[in-house]
Amino acid sequence: MWPKTLYARILGKRIRTDRLPSHVAIIPDGNRRWARRRGMPSSMGHYRGYKVAKQVLDRLWDLGINYVTFYALSRENCLRRPREELEAIYRLLSMAVDDLFADDRVRSGEVRVYFVGDFSLLPNWLREKIYSINEATMRNGPHVLSVATCYGGRWEIVATVNNIINSLAKGDNTAKWLEEDSFRKLMPLGQFPEPDLLIRTGGEIRLSGFLLYHVAYTELYFTKKLWPDFDEVELYRAILSYQSRERRFGR
Repeated sequence: MWPKTLYARILGKRIRTDRLPSHVAIIPDGNRRWARRRGMPSSMGHYRGYKVAKQVLDRLWDLGINYVTFYALSRENCLRRPREELEAIYRLLSMAVDDLFADDRVRSGEVRVYFVGDFSLLPNWLREKIYSINEATMRNGPHVLSVATCYGGRWEIVATVNNIINSLAKGDNTAKWLEEDSFRKLMPLGQFPEPDLLIRTGGEIRLSGFLLYHVAYTELYFTKKLWPDFDEVELYRAILSYQSRERRFGR
């Protein structure tokens, strides 16, 4: 339940439970800027951002929003960020896997965890941890947490095409003729519903390669708040903004 004080802080409006997004995607931008402004190392911003991500995830699941996708690291991040910063983020991702394995909802089979991305860019020890939670929770539900790590929308499209080419070369003709929907289902993230709402923090107004194929009709919400300052009020604003829009899907 949302705290009663929240309604007064947001003009007395309430979220309509009959118009909730089923899938929320998030670009949690601004961790490094948040840390810099406080004279802290970037690792402290990422740590704070991880804590906020856990709180936001809990709120979304409390509302009954079953599909949540976080953009943890872009492929470009994994190729270009300083090694020291990446190592700190990798440790946080490792902590996240441990926390998820210990979470009662995961242990009871309520939550599926699905890391997706170009794992060839990750250190072996982290790659193995990611594979382990993906495999251990693959039959869980109804909640699904996707974590895009060393991910790029172009990478996902190219990886899908390469998989189809390899299948055809091996004599598997099941993907010989494709429609848009069947192509999407072959994509790493195509097994889940497309996002209804995408939230980006940090003031940037771009997608940065996130879910390029999947967000054709996604409602976008941009906020200047840095991710470590993102709170229940801003999440509430994002959902209210989504509910105020008429989704026409090209009609």
